[in-house]
Parts: sequence; structure tokens; C-alpha cells
Amino acid sequence: MRDHKLFSRLSKLLLSALAAITFFTLSSNDATTQISADTTPTTVISTAAQEQTDKITDQQYRNASATQLAALVRNGQVTPQELIHHAFNIIAQDNPKLNAVIYTREQQVLDEASQLKDTGQPFYGVPILTKGLLQLIAGGPNTNGLLPVKDTTISATLPVTKAFQNAGFIVIGLTNFPEMGLLNVTTSKLYGTASNPWNPDYNPGSSSGGAAASAADGMVPLAGGNDAGGSIRIPASWTGLVGLKPTQGIITGDSNKIGAVNFAETKTMQDTDSLFESMLNPSKASQVPAAPTDLKGMTIAYSTKSPVGTTVSPDAVQAVQNAVSFLKSQGFNMVQVDSPVDGVKLMQTYYMAATSSGSNANYIINTKTKANMTFDQVSPMTWALYQASKKLPADFRTNYTNELSLIDQQMTAFHQKYPLYLTPTTATTAPRNDDPAFLPEYVNQLENIGSLDSPQQLQLIYDAWLHGLAKTPFTQLANFAGEPAISLPTYVSPAGMPLGIQLEAGKNQDRLLLKMGDLFESHGLFKELSHQSPNPAPSPTPIPSDNSAVVSSSSSSTSASSVSTPTLPTNDQNYAKEQSFVAYAVKKVYLYKSANFSKNGRIAVYNKVPRPKRPMFLVTGYTKDNNGKLRYKVRDINRHSKNYNKQGYLTTNDHFVQNSYYQSTPTRIKVINPKGINEYRTVSLSKKIKHAKKGTTLRVKKIITHNLTTRFLLQNGNVISANKKLVIAER
Repeated sequence: MRDHKLFSRLSKLLLSALAAITFFTLSSNDATTQISADTTPTTVISTAAQEQTDKITDQQYRNASATQLAALVRNGQVTPQELIHHAFNIIAQDNPKLNAVIYTREQQVLDEASQLKDTGQPFYGVPILTKGLLQLIAGGPNTNGLLPVKDTTISATLPVTKAFQNAGFIVIGLTNFPEMGLLNVTTSKLYGTASNPWNPDYNPGSSSGGAAASAADGMVPLAGGNDAGGSIRIPASWTGLVGLKPTQGIITGDSNKIGAVNFAETKTMQDTDSLFESMLNPSKASQVPAAPTDLKGMTIAYSTKSPVGTTVSPDAVQAVQNAVSFLKSQGFNMVQVDSPVDGVKLMQTYYMAATSSGSNANYIINTKTKANMTFDQVSPMTWALYQASKKLPADFRTNYTNELSLIDQQMTAFHQKYPLYLTPTTATTAPRNDDPAFLPEYVNQLENIGSLDSPQQLQLIYDAWLHGLAKTPFTQLANFAGEPAISLPTYVSPAGMPLGIQLEAGKNQDRLLLKMGDLFESHGLFKELSHQSPNPAPSPTPIPSDNSAVVSSSSSSTSASSVSTPTLPTNDQNYAKEQSFVAYAVKKVYLYKSANFSKNGRIAVYNKVPRPKRPMFLVTGYTKDNNGKLRYKVRDINRHSKNYNKQGYLTTNDHFVQNSYYQSTPTRIKVINPKGINEYRTVSLSKKIKHAKKGTTLRVKKIITHNLTTRFLLQNGNVISANKKLVIAER
């Protein structure tokens, strides 16, 4: 949900307004590449970039942090062009199902990468996607998500985007967002609906949903977002990311007035810490004190009560209870206390201020088309806010200012007693994409809202928005108080969907929140998407070529230091990290006894064979050789092979070795296993339902991750293995 307050209008071709959450600009129609909801970014990589010999794989890039990638670039182990190549590979592969990216700028970024100079930037040469709202780049779309102005572009890069570039990032494109940034789900008439990488049937959430989906998926290591009602923290909660909303006005390019706060969707606290320091306005740095050296004994208030009286799910309650238990064990004094602020009144004020979004949307559309907006051109809520903006009482600005002042007083007093306030970030896990933003019975009422008086209009807006607000009632307080808050990815529901906890602190106590994030992460409590493939069992666990195998998993409380995704190297030549997935040989490969490949060190050879017979390996780690090249540490899991259970090292070049299981969802697959494939009722591949012969074509509904492997849920409701030796995707 986004709140809008008009700030300024620039000159003829650049008309800018920030209506409490959104900075709107119009400019001349420069050439642009814009992606509609049903299209994919065209991946146009130059010949030079394509011919680069990549030193990391797409999967290694996908799992790396921005800090790690910058170190690889700075040490000469990879080039920015190679990272760009990986980013566009993954966007091309995954964006059709996620619709997270709405605009890409391939040739421009390759030119920018070639001109990039190392001046010590923390994120030197790392690709980033910024949000299509507030974080625009010259030549890119500037639509505010409004269908009638879909061809509008911007001629100048905005300040916050420049701040990302100054930190060393290369902006490769823009991410999806809802119209005017108003909703707590990412969907619009112009750009369509974004999907959640954890499960594409669900939404990534709020107006930075495209950013969160792209970061959680690994298209980029982190993605720019902004927040004036929870739009960084809500999608962080629903996609398993870190979501910091800084103090109002301390980030370069942000206003001191209550409104949008810019930052990013991140995966690690190291990235979050470094990005905060790099984007902190130098003139405000002295206002932000260091976190206390010793946090033990600090009092933290916590609550699971919805500020607006709506239901809070058992998952959200459990997430907070888990955090309370952990914090008690760390020496914090935990006290159950509800917010001192009247949540209903806060939201009523929030919606009153948001009416400026409606009037601003009409202004933008009218400027472009020379006609006022119509109901069918925009979302029902944008229309309703526009109509309500015409009848606001004369004293509404005074009432708004008074409410902000009261909230400031209440929270200042609250934090004198309770430096930190813990709640769920969201009251539920992510909603399904077929869950409407507004219940059908309200849509017709919103269309005819112009006939009501102002109090009736504002009550209808509150009632219509409650269906969405009930899922996300905890985030708006920090925005109206101007305080920092952070969502931490500490919980995954039994249904396999993430949910965050939120910590809120007093103004300028951002570094305290960062230190709290470090505490949770260092104790292995982060549960991000890349952590969801557990380590293999200690004893050998063969994975046969049929689809009956189930790889045993370790506890879901696996520590951050032992999660299954690799940490890429920086300067450590003895680098070795645990990694677990099943790989197979695409071409002829050798197994070596050490990471330093030599002819004398070969212990097995695997010739190229037909796909159903290709050898499979359990990848248990990554290692660097003496020259800094990455190698897979593997174990042969081909039960009928003379090399069964042999351990050694393989190349990481994906032209030779690839993941044995599909990682994205094809529409149709064909059975290639000579013995056919069994269809099951459960994801564990038990309770056989039927058998499909070789050559059978099957229709796929979605992909499901199960331990180290993936499954296909078919359109008929049955489940099969997504093993590439058994089935092949049809184009």
C-alpha cells in the first residue's frame, strides 16, 4: 500500500510529484524497451559478452551475495560483463513465470560496464534491478503503472538510482510494481501480476514485489525498492528476504517529510550493512549513532495483536514466539506490550492522505491524453481515491499534521522504555494471485463512490481496503512515525511459504536494527529460498535413475554456515564450502582426485552417453584450485557404475555438468526414460497412481522443490520426478 503527498512539479518535459509515497515524472517519449505482462525481456548480449569464458556458473551467480560478486570482479576472477551475462540468462529463464522485470537495457549496461572505474565502490561491477517507481533511469519507462501513459519515458536518471550507481552497481533494468504503488500486492492493468519464486501461484507482495521476486529468485543479488507503507518489508516477509526501511530522510535522495523511503530487498546482512552505509546521506550520517556494543539486558516489547483488530494467523504468531524465545536466550528482556498508537485511526489518516494519489494519477493521465481518467482505465482504488480527493474537508491537512505529531509523541515515549518493538512483519504468508485485492462486492461501490459525501467515501475506502490490510496491518506505523524498521526472514510455514518478523526502533536507530539482523543471521535463523535444499544425510544416499528416490534431509534449523548454497570465494585460495544438489554429465568428463586437475590425477572417465543413461553425481561442495578456478566436490551415485561412491572433483563448467533436476516450469514434457515414468499422489513419490510410457507427453502445472530434487505437479494433479534423465521439456 502506498501513500502519496505531492512534492513538486518540474519543468515542461519533467513533471514530478511525490504524493506521500510515490515520485511521479513525465518526460518526452525517448526510445525504450518496455516489457508487458505477457512478454519476456529480450536478452540481447553482445558477441563480446557471449564469448566470455565464464568463471562461475549461473547457479553460483544466483546464490552469491552482492559483496561476494564485487570481490570477484575486483580480484579479476570475473568481469562485470560476465555477471551481466549471468543476470540476463536467469531473467530470460525465469521472468516468463515470475513477471518480475518490466524493462531491460542490455546494450547500455554493457557499454556502462566497459567504462566502469574501480574507485573502491562496495558493489563494484555488480548488476542490480531497480524499482519501476521512484528509482527510474534515463530512457526507461516512467508510467507510474498507469495504462493510459504506457509509452511515457524519462529523460533523466533519478537521484536514488544514481546513489546505487555510485555504490558501484550497474542498473540492468526495472522491476514490476502495482499502479501508483498503492496495493500490498504487485499487479496492475499495465504490467500484469508478479509471482513469488517460492511458489508462482502466490504473489511476492506490495509495491516492491517485482524487486523482491527478482532478488529471491537470484536474477540479481539484491534489488532496489521503496517503502511508505511497508512496500520493502511486506515483500521481504513474503519472499524470505531482509527488508530494511530506513529512518525517513537519511538516505540520499529521500525527503525529510513523511513519504517514500528508498532502499533495497537484500539477502545477507553484510550486503544490507554495506548498502546502508553507502546510501546514507553524508549530511545525515552524524545523526545515526553506532549500535550499543553490548545488547544484553535491553528491553524489547513484542506483540502479535493486529493494530486494526483483524485476525493474525498462527504462522505469524509462531514466528514471533520463536523470535521471543531466541531473544530471551540471548539475554534480552522481553515484555508483551501492544502499540500505543490507535491503528484504526492511523489507517484512516493514511487513506485520507492517499487520496492525493488519485488526484495525481488523474493529473498525469490528463497531461498525457488531454482527458480525465475513466473507471475502466485504472484500478478501482485509484478511481475511488481520485473521487474522494475532490470532497476532502477544508481542515484535512491540519488533521493529517496533527495525527503525525501525535504518533511521533507516542512512539518517542514508547521507545524511551522499549528501544525495540517486535511484531510479525505480515499477519499471513503471501496471498494467492487469484485472491483479489478488493472483494467483488466493493468494486461496484467504488465505481459509484462519487455520489457519496466525504465521510462516506473515506469509510468505503477503508472497508474496501480491509481485505488486503488484514494481511499486512503491522508495517504502516513505522512510516507514519518516520522510524526505521526491518523485516528478517526467520520463519517458513508448514505449507512451505516464508513469513518475516519485524523489529522497529526509534528514529535514527538504524544501526541498532542492523546489529539485530546480524544476531539472527549469525545464529543460523535466516530461512531464505536458497536455504531450502537441506544438506545430504551423513551416510551415502544414492539417487537412482528411477523416480522413487527420496533424499533424506537435515533439520530445518540448519545454521547459516552450513546451508546448502555456496559462498563464492574472495581471496581465500583454500576456499571450500558445502553445497548439495544432484548434477549429471552433459558431455565427456573426468573425475579427478584433487581440485588441481592433471592427467595423472584422473580417477575416472565418463563418456558421453544418451540422456537417460547419463551419469549422476551428488555435489557436496565447491573448492578453488591453486589458480582460483572453482571445482565441484562430488560423489558418484550411479548404483550400477564401477565408480559407485567414488569421490573426487569435477569441472563446474555448465557446458559439461548441469543440475540433474529441472529448476523452472515447462508447459509440456515428454517421457524419455525407456522404462517410462510413474505418476504419484504425493511429493515424496509414494502411492503410485499410474504409469506413463516412453514418448508420452504430459502437461505441467508447476514445479515443486523436495529436498535436493524437484518434482512436477501435473495438470491432472499427479506428481512425477523432474529428473532430466526421465523427462525432457518440449518447446
